[in-house]
Amino acid sequence: MKITSLSQKTDLLFSKFSGQVIDKGEYLLIQTPENPTFHWGNYILFQEAPQKGDYKKWTELFKHEFPYYDEIRHYVFAWPEDCPGESQEFLDNGFELEKVVALTAKKVVKPPKYNSQIMIKKLITDAEWEDAIHNQVCCAKEKFAGPGYEVFKRKQFAQYRLMYEQGRGNWYGAYIDGRLVGDLGIFTIDNIGRFQNVGTHPDFRRQGICQTLVYETALQSLAEDKIETLVMEADSEYYAARIYESVGFKPTENHFSLSWWHGGQASTV
Repeated sequence: MKITSLSQKTDLLFSKFSGQVIDKGEYLLIQTPENPTFHWGNYILFQEAPQKGDYKKWTELFKHEFPYYDEIRHYVFAWPEDCPGESQEFLDNGFELEKVVALTAKKVVKPPKYNSQIMIKKLITDAEWEDAIHNQVCCAKEKFAGPGYEVFKRKQFAQYRLMYEQGRGNWYGAYIDGRLVGDLGIFTIDNIGRFQNVGTHPDFRRQGICQTLVYETALQSLAEDKIETLVMEADSEYYAARIYESVGFKPTENHFSLSWWHGGQASTV
């Protein structure tokens, strides 16, 4: 199965590093057995949007392709088309349909709400990485908040740190008076830089921290890491996309996904 979407191509960078991506012809099977509660580490990427009758077909296929689950506690299906397809039967059975916009940039511009008070640096020490995990947990969406989310984040950050140690990218922190108030990662594949998990602490939002952090880290990556194109994703209805556009990113792709998880007990995204 050929992947032309930049955002999905760069998604697979992380999947291949921590798990496996198996080409099944009509779909890609993404498995991360060592982190089975990671929804976006255990999912199916189809070539086309769902058609009538695919609810039963896709859910049965998921059960078959993930034999390490004694009980199915999540489903995630994605496809590259800018089309929701025949999703109603999934929605009737508790799934959420999400539209994601991928934004790209070959250069960036100084944002209108630039915060000159923050200091930005790459994370190196154990304490710095620990602060980033704490910040990410604080940034969790309400529907994912809970003790299980921190477990997931720690496993995810173990992967990010290993990728950093192997020279595949960097994690950056934004500091005010020595306190980490925002963080993000940028990892590379084929001269493409992929942003990961941009997060600003809830107590420090609306101060231009996110804009400034994205701008400064993008500048550094374009200059130092031989990156030609920067890629990031955002929920199409979430304000973050507008923040990224203020730095010079342009919407270039839209794609959809369907997801379900055991309500109230979901531990990850």
